[in-house]
Amino acid sequence: MFLATKARFGTGPDVNEVGNSRRNLSRALDASLTRLGRENIDLYQLHGWDPLTPIGETLRDDAVRAGKITYIGLSNFTGWQMQLAISTARAAGLHVPVTLQPQYSLVSREIEFEIVPAALHDGIGLLPWSPLAAGFLSGKYKRDEKAPSDARGGSGNPMNDYIFGDLAAKELNWDTLDTVRAIAGQIGATPAQVAYSWVINRPGVTAPIAGARTLAQLESNLVAADLDLGDDATRRLDAVSAPRPNDYPHGPFGVKQRDRYVGSSEQAISELY
Repeated sequence: MFLATKARFGTGPDVNEVGNSRRNLSRALDASLTRLGRENIDLYQLHGWDPLTPIGETLRDDAVRAGKITYIGLSNFTGWQMQLAISTARAAGLHVPVTLQPQYSLVSREIEFEIVPAALHDGIGLLPWSPLAAGFLSGKYKRDEKAPSDARGGSGNPMNDYIFGDLAAKELNWDTLDTVRAIAGQIGATPAQVAYSWVINRPGVTAPIAGARTLAQLESNLVAADLDLGDDATRRLDAVSAPRPNDYPHGPFGVKQRDRYVGSSEQAISELY
């Protein structure tokens, strides 16, 4: 068993019970250890960036040296924030974060622009959360139909309503789901297994964070670890779900700015137009 927990968001009325200050991180860690009845956490993660606390203070690794935690991880950091944390830790001779938890799925691929390349460069393992996009990719939702009341998107919870509304408003997401369903039918898998398998096999991914309400869901999801989608199905999923950025900085024009040409930029222009 590998035990992980996080700290960052508020857990009480005290103004200092929030953020990535040493005081809050130490307090939250001790509280987690007490609740779990453990003396050590395998992976202690910063649940998000703190704009008010210097990253050098956040990364002080007293708890690692004391044996309370084994590894440090990050969550919801942008590319530059992750790189700053890693570079600061290395320069100061501190323990370097080893993982990042980003949102990543077939309908949320924007981390491929900055975060994935940085993670690959630094050897950071990605632990994607919401690989099924809050259940959207499980196949239980249908285009132009109200979300089922027993599903997260139809639960009436304000946050879930917001998430599902945002997902359902984009035709690209429904096109992606249609392709997931089609591939699942062709290979004898569930849509959820197809979506999980795609994420598992993305560059830099160590393991997705699997959420399940029932044992049956968990057992079904675990099948995806050994599911081989094949090259053709993977290409279809890659194509239909590809992010649609503006031309700059992550579209074709911006990408060409980062290429290198000898003698003239005419080659770049001819490749664009």
